[in-house]
Amino acid sequence: MYSRVCGECGVSPDYFLDRMTLTEVRYLLEGYERRKRDAWEQTRILGYITAQVNSTKKLKQTDILSFPWDQEVVKKKVVSVPDSEIERLRNKAKQVEQILNE
Repeated sequence: MYSRVCGECGVSPDYFLDRMTLTEVRYLLEGYERRKRDAWEQTRILGYITAQVNSTKKLKQTDILSFPWDQEVVKKKVVSVPDSEIERLRNKAKQVEQILNE
């Protein structure tokens, strides 16, 4: 952690060792990872544009570079709600609305 916070993020060792709280460290590292991720996304977009211009096939950005965070999006499942449940919830919302408007 020391090498990342002081070496890569540029935080003074004195500040890190004596005054920095764990919350500050967490937020610093989250921001650092976000900046790294943004930089890689820019690289992928530039690679994608270059490859798409020179290709006859329709490409996706993930065809050019694939990252671990791309898998997080794939893992999310679409939840389907039956029409009967939607109708039940609409009726319940109408009942609550009537009660609140009284």
